[in-house]
Amino acid sequence: MAGARVVLLFLFHALVFAACYAFAYLVRFEFNIPPEHLATFKGSFPIVVGTQLLIGFVFAFYRGWWRYVGMGDVVRLVFGLTTSLVILLGAWYAGTLIGLQERFVRSPRGVLLIDWAFALLFLFGSRVLIRLGRDHFRPANGDTVQQKRVLIIGAGDAGEALAREIEHRPQLGMKLVGFVDDQRAKWNSHIRGIKVTGPISDIAQIADAVNADEALLAIPSASGKRIREIIHHLSEADLTFKTMPGIDQIVSGKVHVSQLRPVNVEDLLRRARIDLPGDPVRELFKGKRVLVTGAGGTIGSELASQILEFGPQTLTLIERSEYMLYEAQKRLSSQKWSTTQALFRLSDIGNSEAMHSIIVEARPDIVLHAAAHKHVPLGEQNAAEYICNNTLATRALAEICSKVGVDRFILISTDKAINPTSVMGATKRAAEIVLLDLARTTGMKITIVRFGNVIGSSGSVIPLFLEQVANGGPVTVTHPDVTRYFIRTSEAISLVLQAATLGSGRDVFMLDMGEPLKIADLARDIIRLSNHGEAEIGITFTGLRPGEKLFEEISLKGESIRPTVHPQIVVTEPPLPGADQIRRWLEETSRLSPTAKPSHVMRLLSALIPEYSPTVETAAPPAAPAIDSKATDLQPSPAIT
Repeated sequence: MAGARVVLLFLFHALVFAACYAFAYLVRFEFNIPPEHLATFKGSFPIVVGTQLLIGFVFAFYRGWWRYVGMGDVVRLVFGLTTSLVILLGAWYAGTLIGLQERFVRSPRGVLLIDWAFALLFLFGSRVLIRLGRDHFRPANGDTVQQKRVLIIGAGDAGEALAREIEHRPQLGMKLVGFVDDQRAKWNSHIRGIKVTGPISDIAQIADAVNADEALLAIPSASGKRIREIIHHLSEADLTFKTMPGIDQIVSGKVHVSQLRPVNVEDLLRRARIDLPGDPVRELFKGKRVLVTGAGGTIGSELASQILEFGPQTLTLIERSEYMLYEAQKRLSSQKWSTTQALFRLSDIGNSEAMHSIIVEARPDIVLHAAAHKHVPLGEQNAAEYICNNTLATRALAEICSKVGVDRFILISTDKAINPTSVMGATKRAAEIVLLDLARTTGMKITIVRFGNVIGSSGSVIPLFLEQVANGGPVTVTHPDVTRYFIRTSEAISLVLQAATLGSGRDVFMLDMGEPLKIADLARDIIRLSNHGEAEIGITFTGLRPGEKLFEEISLKGESIRPTVHPQIVVTEPPLPGADQIRRWLEETSRLSPTAKPSHVMRLLSALIPEYSPTVETAAPPAAPAIDSKATDLQPSPAIT
């Protein structure tokens, strides 16, 4: 079938080239060809048409699908016909210079130019007509299917690409009725025959004017703040909406520009991706032996996923939850591991003997320690377990790594370690202190990276909000003024890995978390994303719980902050107690009973961390409903992540 199509296209082009050359002669001589030029025409005809047909093979004139003709086809057509013209003119001048009297070389040059123009016009026109016929005269997509009337938000390259996709795929069931953009210079212009209007803040009136059913967001480079503003306008206009992926996902090749999906919470937190020059992360991990603890959690599994992209020699994943390790293995199995050997080890980081055995076996060059207890309210009730797992086990693991010869140890910390009020935050701050103390005496590079709440993690508020919305509400928030810093998982891990390349030996890095968000505003955004109104899904305020703060902070008291070469990463210099004080504290804490009372653990933490203030901030909510056990700014989660 394909061969028959090529033959038909070849015959069509032969007919076009012959007709155009003949018509060029007629035009050149005003439809009255002199007898001497008629003889020249007959002699040159097979040479001109033959050259054009041969060039057509070279430039693949006979293999394209005209119904999908695009700029690439037009460029090939122009270059091919121009090449044949250059060859024919070259032959004309060459024949004149060497004195040949062949009929062909006496063919007027104007005829060749006219022939080139006619051939280009006719071949281009025929392709365009077939394309137009396909686009505008094809059968409707079923008489019973009601097409959605859609507006595209964003009249840029992404919007044009989306419009083209809608136009070419009637099975989508969409009819484009307008573009909306904030740039005044674009208003009243047309893209693919569709008018551009604006601004986006007038979307309600614009949608009513064209009777739109849905809006499609085509601004992949928009910031999270801008997306939140647009969603607010769309919700007020009572329009359902979808979006195309962010520019970071499009550039990575993971998704295509036309893959529409519902707007999710991560879209509300988009920030520009910034990479260090020279790809230092790849240089750090390529060919290395890497070990990740807490590999079944949100942070650990994303660390493993991104590190695999850089081609390490081995990647050892440690997790104490069998189910979560199995899930991590299943997720990572979909990635191409190339030459990387992945090892999955079921173990508790608190078991020093088992960890020593695993590390000796794996011989890692780089260790990323993500295992930790992270839930704030549970930490207040299980303080002894938290200090053993988050602090003592971290120190013991780092000591093992130092003795075995690990080159670099990276601790995943939290912004809750800054001026902590919770046991969880204090135990992570204590882990920072004991690691920086170890860095005084070891050649192993120790890097600590702090960041805030990760969207979608097992301890995040967002899954709880989504569950509450799905159940019809209300959405429970601790306090109307409580704020938190949020970051997307992929972005946080990308920055962690880039911070690892900046570490010089005993560094504490803080990721730029952007602007803090009010949890109440986030709850409203999630309600809007679910295409509900606050009148349908109410918000209930229930009061802060033990260990929770109204506001997260970005630096300790007396802690200096310096910029790095990466604009989204800063290095801090936290105060550090003396080595003797830390040694005595570790000796006392190591004798701690697993059944020790929380008050005793809090006193131990206060002795090491002067800024630790285990006092609950009591800011009364506006109403006093019964406290819901689910009300939180962090959802109850498994102990180990």
